[in-house]
Amino acid sequence: MALFSGTDLVLYFFFYGFLAWLTATIFVSLKEQGYRNFGILNLPILVQPAIMMIFLIILSSRKNVSTPGLLFMTFLYGIFVDKIALFFLHKFYQNKNKPIDFPKGNLKASTISSLFLTLLGYILLKSFHPILFSVVSLLPLSLLRILASLLLISLVSDIVLLYLLPRKYYIKREEILAQNRKLRLGEWISRGIWKRIYRQYPSLLTNGEEDSTENGAFPSTGIAASDHFLQQQGIVFAEGIHFYKLIWMLLISSFMGDIIETVYVFLTAHVLMRRSSLVLGPFSLVWGLGAVILTMVLSKVKKQNNFSIFIAGFFFGGAFEYLCSVFTEVFFGMKFWDYSYMPFNIDGRTNLLFMFFWGIVSVLWFHYAYPPISRFIEKIPPILGSVLAIAIALFFLSDSMVTAIVMIRATDRKKHPEARNVIEKFVDQEYPENVVRTLWPNMNFLSE
Repeated sequence: MALFSGTDLVLYFFFYGFLAWLTATIFVSLKEQGYRNFGILNLPILVQPAIMMIFLIILSSRKNVSTPGLLFMTFLYGIFVDKIALFFLHKFYQNKNKPIDFPKGNLKASTISSLFLTLLGYILLKSFHPILFSVVSLLPLSLLRILASLLLISLVSDIVLLYLLPRKYYIKREEILAQNRKLRLGEWISRGIWKRIYRQYPSLLTNGEEDSTENGAFPSTGIAASDHFLQQQGIVFAEGIHFYKLIWMLLISSFMGDIIETVYVFLTAHVLMRRSSLVLGPFSLVWGLGAVILTMVLSKVKKQNNFSIFIAGFFFGGAFEYLCSVFTEVFFGMKFWDYSYMPFNIDGRTNLLFMFFWGIVSVLWFHYAYPPISRFIEKIPPILGSVLAIAIALFFLSDSMVTAIVMIRATDRKKHPEARNVIEKFVDQEYPENVVRTLWPNMNFLSE
């Protein structure tokens, strides 16, 4: 059952096409410190990633398509789309007054491009598209149809202005109004990015360059040269207890925690069990958030003796584990651990033995784990580290929102097996009971 209409697919096409153009614009702006035009259209969209994303959405709605099959078919389709795009450029983009020598392209470049877009598209499909689907589903159908119609009209008009009129009347592409708007938008994004970077790292601006910056011109360095300059000045990325450092620590600790739990369960129970908290990626948020909060809370006592760190970790760990259990039970109706069978437990949510372990872990964390992780993070180039930290935060936020949607529906499905709206239908189709059990095999519902 396809949970989308033609109107939805049009909106998805333009949204993901614009997202791809925006991503490419930001990437090149950081790399070259300036705007470079992307795409075969005057509209700010990239066609190939948008088409591949639509293909992913349609193919993923088929129940008989596995994840490997989905990725493989999208990869092949991406190569096909890339070849069609090159043909389209050679066929329609040439101007009789000013012929353009286009690259012929090769299979290696198409393969790399298709592989990258397939993996990125799959990440978006699992960690972001359910949110977009929910937003679109909540909007009035009449409004969606009007918006889709306007977007289609703009696309047809763009093709006519870009490919048909220039071939007949020899209009220069630079004279087309839509192209000028796209250029201004791209340059505005590029200037905005670097203005923010210069505010954060004012030493990048020399005395003679400050005036030029106000007029919209920037020193032609790029992120690599800028990071090299900052590191030569001795500027350290996310020094101390910095917000960006905590984001990187969340990523690293969540990944390490997932690996540790997986290995522990395999060695003790001889079962290869998925221990991730999120629907996408090997990340255990309990470990990641625990490491982040532990660092923030205990940073005041880490310079004291080991006993003080142990006591602080003992009580913090017990309270953190208890509150995590309460949170999952109250908001999701799920229980991921139960220590009722163990002596000295507190409501089955934690116990003195594990609180003792939390104290030991706190001592080991500040003496052996946190220092090398902190040094590793601080060695990341400053601007690159900041940009990636924002991307990591957005990924975790999006993945967590999708995870919450799936968990809430998984619990609600016990009382209401039949979906009551299109969002529940979507979750039931993409994340049925067997998929939820695969994602979180150690989960128990309170209603069971």
